[in-house]
Amino acid sequence: MKKYLLSFLLVALFSVSAAAQKVPKPTLEPTGMTLSAGQKIADGIRLHDAGKYDEAIAKYDEVLKENPGNTAAMYEMAFSYFAKKDQAKALELSLKGAEYKSPQLVQFYTIIASVWDNQGKSADAIALYEEAVKLGEQDKTYEGLSFAYYNLGVSYARQKQYDKSRQVLKKAVEGNFAHTGSNYYLAEIYTGTKYKMPALLAAARVLSLETNTPRAKRASLIFLDTLKPVKKDEKGNINIFLNLDAPKDEGDFGMYDLMTGTLTLRDKKEDKGKTDADIFAEGVDTLIAIMDEDKDLKSTFVGRTYIPFLVEAKKKGHSKTLGYLVLQQNGDTEAEKWTSNNKEKLTAFADWAKNYQTQK
Repeated sequence: MKKYLLSFLLVALFSVSAAAQKVPKPTLEPTGMTLSAGQKIADGIRLHDAGKYDEAIAKYDEVLKENPGNTAAMYEMAFSYFAKKDQAKALELSLKGAEYKSPQLVQFYTIIASVWDNQGKSADAIALYEEAVKLGEQDKTYEGLSFAYYNLGVSYARQKQYDKSRQVLKKAVEGNFAHTGSNYYLAEIYTGTKYKMPALLAAARVLSLETNTPRAKRASLIFLDTLKPVKKDEKGNINIFLNLDAPKDEGDFGMYDLMTGTLTLRDKKEDKGKTDADIFAEGVDTLIAIMDEDKDLKSTFVGRTYIPFLVEAKKKGHSKTLGYLVLQQNGDTEAEKWTSNNKEKLTAFADWAKNYQTQK
């Protein structure tokens, strides 16, 4: 199971030249993996995922006592120390691991950079994240490239380098579409930089992976901000205001700005007996159908990632479930009632969405 580190970055900037001086060059060769060591590492990962970090560390320690050059065990131990907030030990192990020419080198660099982030050495951290990304792009045998992209993207965002953040977060999403954090941060970057429809799409992926958390609630708000019904004036007329300065490098969504607010409007005759939540869910279903027919978007990032996901969700019968889920996460009472009565649909959607990447 791949691991992801959320960096807590500060805004202070330091000289980037220091980073290379603090990390040793990889000159050592790691030792091989025995069947017994592999089993102990697998056991340790399960313990780590259960939050039993000390027990996991004990498993990795057994491997390293027998084989000090096992970089897989070294990395997993460093990661467990990082997770339990023992940054000094995580840094010590990762610096030792960085001495080896191993598949885990990118991951060791990412832990080191994450510790530096927490120490306020933001420029040093970014420089090392960038080095990790460069290594991973040059040699695909290195593990952990997508989480290096993720951490670098978060770092850029904290430094208000939003264009750079957006570009590397897209690579993180492409590398692991099932990672909630990469999709969530990309949704936030899209929102803050006025990419409304891409933000909605990224938020939809977040909600397919995670519910009933602060991130999920925030994702529902991002989604609703774009698909909320337009307001009518006193005469019943609809006024739609377009942002003529909206960026188009992620796709031209001008047409969607015109229509999205109308997709969830109530028709007195056709929608008789339907709740507002029913109408919203139908609007989500319609939006996906329109995007499926939009050939101009197919070559864009969202056209390669989010739109095919949502189109497949519609084919599997999950698109309306997503609509109700968006509302339910925001406390809508009608959607709450629907989700309470359709738990099997929510489970089916969640199970399908979690495994979507491997189904492609």
